[in-house]
Amino acid sequence: MPSKHTQQIILSEQQRNDLELIIRQRKSAQSIVLRAKTILAGAEGKSLLGTTKELRCNRETVTRWRKHWVERSDELPVLEKRKEAPRPGAKPKFTEEQICLIVAMSCDKPEEHGYPLSHWSENSLAMAAQDKGIVPSISQRQGGRFLKSSR
Repeated sequence: MPSKHTQQIILSEQQRNDLELIIRQRKSAQSIVLRAKTILAGAEGKSLLGTTKELRCNRETVTRWRKHWVERSDELPVLEKRKEAPRPGAKPKFTEEQICLIVAMSCDKPEEHGYPLSHWSENSLAMAAQDKGIVPSISQRQGGRFLKSSR
């Protein structure tokens, strides 16, 4: 029997099929499977407590994903509706263009950029990125991360 506290979830036949497909697929991430099961349980009218016991998860998880599903537009495909919202936090310090330029420079020989070295070091790559005006400032360690990613 549906609980009066259960958030009302109404699924189209296509949405139900898509969610069941996510659950059946072998390569689906378990976090996504849990979200799909949560939505399907809500559509069947299962209570919050019953769903948490059945799926062995906490109450906040069930509440969050049911609310998330209901608040998202019905025009969105199922795969978009079940995605997480963008998370807050600091914006990336470097743009994709800056990263590409630094990685491309790391693929060149240092001599081509006016440095009398046979190989890039973390420090020399960071200094070169600043000297060329690619970035206003960059740490030696970040230069090392870019070197590592260009291998």
